[in-house]
Amino acid sequence: MIGAIGARARDGATSITFNERYIIMKKSIETLIPDIHNLLIEGKKQGVDEKHLKEFFNALREDIGIFLSGEKRDGSPRLRMSSIGRKDRKLWYEFNSNLKREELSGQDKLRFFFGNLVESFLLLLAQEAGHRVTDRQKEVVVGGIKGHIDCKIDDVLVDVKSASSFGFKKFKENNLIHEDPFGYVAQLSGYVQAEGGDNGYFWAYDKSNADMVLTEIDELTMIDVEDRVKHLKKLVKDKNIPEKCYDDKPQGSSGNRVIDKNCVFCEYKFDCWKDANDGDGLRVFLYAQGKEYFTHVEKEPKVEELIV
Repeated sequence: MIGAIGARARDGATSITFNERYIIMKKSIETLIPDIHNLLIEGKKQGVDEKHLKEFFNALREDIGIFLSGEKRDGSPRLRMSSIGRKDRKLWYEFNSNLKREELSGQDKLRFFFGNLVESFLLLLAQEAGHRVTDRQKEVVVGGIKGHIDCKIDDVLVDVKSASSFGFKKFKENNLIHEDPFGYVAQLSGYVQAEGGDNGYFWAYDKSNADMVLTEIDELTMIDVEDRVKHLKKLVKDKNIPEKCYDDKPQGSSGNRVIDKNCVFCEYKFDCWKDANDGDGLRVFLYAQGKEYFTHVEKEPKVEELIV
């Protein structure tokens, strides 16, 4: 089962009735979001806890050090908890493609840094709202695959995600189990199973409007991570490439076809679709809203074609 709690009221804050005050006073994961909204509205007369501030600044100092170190990404492929939920074909390419992985751009690095900053600040707010935050970045192992959990809040395992409005919608509307190109459910399943639990939560934050939601996954939703890891260890050594992750899609009524939106940011898309356009590979056209990657051109687009 997968479910979401903590949707906003129309004024941007979760509404709390007078009769709910008693429940809110009993801190639990279910009251996390209304407790934070209440903290922000009413304030904290005694000021911020120095211990909580120190933990926040220590995490921030570490993130800034990594961000400005200029350290290159480790290019050697290996299975990680954060990757076991990726599509089979993408993982196969990671281990078997000769393509050199692109270094992150400055814009990408800024995006990841601010994502980490938001997540650290949310944990500070959780603490200041009276919730216990423990086991931050604890290393866990399942099937020989290592990972680091974000934390536990009130003894419940929580994975914090800052997301665009498009990504946030999946958490809020409980669609993540049906459309999960980044493998978040498998990742959280691994963390929960490594800790011997039976449920965990995504705490998602919408970067565009500060909306928040808690989305639970339980035993009915989680994958069997041990089986998944066994499958992947065989997969990456297989010489046969798995089927494509996504089919291409029609572009309107023109007869043209383009790759799925989940393929757009994949670094292996040109290799993956080298059979497109009768063997000529993907053709790329620049529209006002961005690049489109064509697998078949029936009618020539009236925009600039990019040579790749």
